[in-house]
Amino acid sequence: MALKNIGILGGMFDPVHFGHLRTALAAQQDFNLDEVRLIPCHHPVHREEAEADARHRIAMLHRATKAEKKLVVDVRECMHPGPSYMIETLESLRTEYPNDRLFFLIGADAYNKLDSWKRWQDMFSLVHFIVITRPGWKIKPSSEVKKFCKKRMVSDFASLCTSPYGNVLEYTFTPLMIASSEIRNLVKAKKSVRYLIPNTVLSYIKKFKLYS
Repeated sequence: MALKNIGILGGMFDPVHFGHLRTALAAQQDFNLDEVRLIPCHHPVHREEAEADARHRIAMLHRATKAEKKLVVDVRECMHPGPSYMIETLESLRTEYPNDRLFFLIGADAYNKLDSWKRWQDMFSLVHFIVITRPGWKIKPSSEVKKFCKKRMVSDFASLCTSPYGNVLEYTFTPLMIASSEIRNLVKAKKSVRYLIPNTVLSYIKKFKLYS
């Protein structure tokens, strides 16, 4: 059986918006990934709790990705009662997909501070890293991350795949500058969020009076 290439994109998705979806879809297409798993965080460690509870965020993700078969909603973190640590999520994924290639999609800001994450070095024995940067920007990791990853950096996707895990690729991508916090604030102010989120998500927010 051929190896699968699986992308992993975590986030609060509070709510999911076109910025999240474009990032996932662009990575899926640019690297010909078999799927990208969108994993909503249940109890974040490095930021505040979500405003909408997990069941609503999961439901909005399902509605947003219904037409894209290669974008898969993965709820494993929301089934865990404690804090959501990415290392534990990746270990769970590696157990489920022992022979496939896993690619962790991470924003440059998060990558730069990766040494603040639980067991961050162990993550490199589970997945490859695809670090998303904006055009004209350069990643500026902490000295510890930079030293650890120096020999792991590669220049293209083919080189990323020469080993089963542990490499790092910088991926330049022009994101849609949308923030979930902006959407929540607009909803609270009773202003339109059309063209920022899918209509199916907008309908869901209205139906359950989220963020109001």
